[in-house]
Amino acid sequence: MAVKVDLSAITRPAVLSAIEEFDALGQEEFLRTRSYAEARNFRLVYRGRFYDSKAIAGVAHGYATGHFCDSSEFSGGLATVSDCLTALGFVVDHGGKHARGGLLWDLETTQVFKMGGRSAAYKFVVLLWAVKGADRHLGLVRFSDARKELAALLAPFAVAKSAPNPADPWVALRGSGWWELEVPSGIDPAEASHQELSALAVRQDLRAGLAGVVQCKLQDAVWREEAEAVLLRRIATLSSPARAYDLMKSLGSSANLGAGVLGGGEDAGT
Repeated sequence: MAVKVDLSAITRPAVLSAIEEFDALGQEEFLRTRSYAEARNFRLVYRGRFYDSKAIAGVAHGYATGHFCDSSEFSGGLATVSDCLTALGFVVDHGGKHARGGLLWDLETTQVFKMGGRSAAYKFVVLLWAVKGADRHLGLVRFSDARKELAALLAPFAVAKSAPNPADPWVALRGSGWWELEVPSGIDPAEASHQELSALAVRQDLRAGLAGVVQCKLQDAVWREEAEAVLLRRIATLSSPARAYDLMKSLGSSANLGAGVLGGGEDAGT
């Protein structure tokens, strides 16, 4: 019979030690060495990176107590690992019962526009802009009110010879759980082409913005910081750390965020 492990013995420093081991070994070797399976729905998020939460908790228990838990000794659900890690000030991303992940993991699996072998960070630039401006942009925003600012933010991330059209990510994000696009009655967004919706965004000044569920989650300062970190890392991966760092500064993100996600403070922009 499996021993019931007391996860309350886990400390924040022990979790950070487990994360450090994970980073040093890489996910595959970490899970193999510690005999854990890859997470399906619950993932610890730290500095914008994802970690298998049950494995981290089991290894953290070892660092805290000397007993490195076997994966069969405890469950990895909401009432166990998630509650434990959340109480220690971490974010655990998860979705519904049959989901593969929550809102933050959705960012990791979001499809992006590609051209000439290059992937565009446009969606993530717009989302980071929206997250950073969530306190001043209450509700949906008219495209005309965001167009000029977004054009300037998107320009350094162009993957084509011409500058990015802000209307493209404005409507392309409509399939994301992060975004709401207000479409006029009589228009079926599932039937309309991307080009038609993009033109419509300009012609009829379509309103869009962060989904209500995201707005609610952003009220949690820790979750908000991790959301920004995931977006910043995705942007850096698709473009470059230097461009991501410049964007971060222009949007007023903290230097600490840049240091944690991009691997250095001012040096991250060089």
